[in-house]
Amino acid sequence: MRFRFVKGYFAFLVAIFLAIGVLFSGYGISYAADENLAKADMVLTNGVVYTVDENDTIAEAVAIKDGKIVFVGSSNDVKAYIGTGTEVIDLEGKMVLPGLMDTHLHSPGTALTELYNINLYGVLTEDETMKVIEQFIEEHPDLDMYYGSGFSVAAFSGEEVSIGPRKERLDAICPDKPVIITSYDGHITWVNSKALEEFGIDKNTPNPPGGVIERDPETGEPWGVLKESAEQLVPAQEFTLEQQVEALKLFQDNLHRLGYTGILSISGGSPVPFDAFKALEEQGELKLRVRSSMTMDPELELAPQFEQLKKLRDTYNSDLMKVTTAKYFADGVIEGVTGYLLEPYEAEAGKGDDYRGEFLWDMDKLKEAFRITNSEGFQIHVHSIGDASTRNVLDALEYAKAHAPEGDYRNTITHLQLVAPEDIPRFKELDVVASTQPYWHLKEPEWWEIVDYPFLGERAEYEYPLQSFIKEGVIVASSSDHPVTTPPNPFWAIEAGVTRNLNNAEYYGVEDIQHMDDPKWLLNKEERASLKDMIRSFTSNGAYVTFQENEIGTIEAGKYADLVVLDQNLFEIDPIQIDSVNVLKTIFNGEIVYDASLENSDESVVSD
Repeated sequence: MRFRFVKGYFAFLVAIFLAIGVLFSGYGISYAADENLAKADMVLTNGVVYTVDENDTIAEAVAIKDGKIVFVGSSNDVKAYIGTGTEVIDLEGKMVLPGLMDTHLHSPGTALTELYNINLYGVLTEDETMKVIEQFIEEHPDLDMYYGSGFSVAAFSGEEVSIGPRKERLDAICPDKPVIITSYDGHITWVNSKALEEFGIDKNTPNPPGGVIERDPETGEPWGVLKESAEQLVPAQEFTLEQQVEALKLFQDNLHRLGYTGILSISGGSPVPFDAFKALEEQGELKLRVRSSMTMDPELELAPQFEQLKKLRDTYNSDLMKVTTAKYFADGVIEGVTGYLLEPYEAEAGKGDDYRGEFLWDMDKLKEAFRITNSEGFQIHVHSIGDASTRNVLDALEYAKAHAPEGDYRNTITHLQLVAPEDIPRFKELDVVASTQPYWHLKEPEWWEIVDYPFLGERAEYEYPLQSFIKEGVIVASSSDHPVTTPPNPFWAIEAGVTRNLNNAEYYGVEDIQHMDDPKWLLNKEERASLKDMIRSFTSNGAYVTFQENEIGTIEAGKYADLVVLDQNLFEIDPIQIDSVNVLKTIFNGEIVYDASLENSDESVVSD
């Protein structure tokens, strides 16, 4: 009796479901598709998938559904995830990495300059510098004031390397309108006489705290160069929201071409364009994971600054965009002779026998600022170039660690041009991340022999430690500091980190090296990192620094499908050829946001 009842009941249910299927088939719902409900939206197969997981697993295939990774494994096993609606990409042996992270850049990079201003990024000679300026001014006669960015002091010679280029150079081109041009690193502003007059800067104007108005050593008149906080004596350029959004779109497109899917946008000479990022997100066009910061000013009261920072955190808080970090400047830069050193600069720096630069904070105030930063739940991110500066920053971080509530803050020091060897283990002891820019980890043509070695002497031979941090177990994250580095091509950085040698001869306009031990541009090969460590610095370590290691940074089931497909296997090519690697596809949240096949082959990697 019981069996006959169950059997009849089952038949009844089958009949009901069949009837429902017939009923709804007229409305576009087909139960024939049931077998595909668990199938992937996209499958990448027949590739070399370096997952960057804790076991350094190399797989062949990845399956993606609803923006997340659902399978990583063999090309044979991934077939189970392929349905009639699955987009299948045959990698044909190409390499796949997690989407790349740049954990220290300035949005929107060079884009505003490219669109609206005098663009000197990548211009390495004096003649070309002056030619670009003159051409822009001739082509834009209706502007009331001329702004520009990207000049390099190394393009000049003599005292103009240490002091900066003279105002008379700009006066000869434009004597009647202000000209304001910022250096590629953002720490030096070059102006003409009209700008000095317009904004009331003369021989009697005192240096502001933390800044330098360079002066003619004979007359005392302003030279035409403002450094560090003195740059604020001239007004920053203002852009409309529409202009900023346009620039961010260009910036994002260029990052996608280079394989980036996430950034830590650092405030510097100008703030992070929060409203423009938000507008882009509201338009559904933000295709980056953006973490960002606000700069803390040592000359202002701390309490209102932290209130502003907390307001930013509350206002810009979405899945893609968060404010997580307080940015601090501890010193300047070597090229501006404003980095803070344990031992004096060399005589060629032109600052006297015992000049060591300047630390920008009162130590007691910095310690308290760090304590409050962590107590309020923010990450500390510190610009530090000189070895004396980094020692002071570590001391202040040690104070914060002892006096702030215990927590996982992932405090970071970035740039780290000179670091005393005895201070390197302190990073690990204090849980401090080393944020490096490996693009600079070589004897750069038209720079190292003009700026670094003359100003630092033998110390320049040991600048930019890398392997020393890794050896001590310090988390190392790589970044570009873009627009300081143009283009922010991560494969140039990976190559320089692995070889400590010339990474792109064409960019520098020099003859290429034939092997990684070629001595001409080689900088302290003892600091070479492994290829795996360099990849990690742009992927899993980048995710760690931005508190996203559970969502991105490795290719594992359950994480967001942020991936990059390369045209070469990094593990199979000569390290000095890594800079030739191109991105074929960038995938963000399971969506292809860059496809090289849709562009001309010579545009697959571009400079912004």
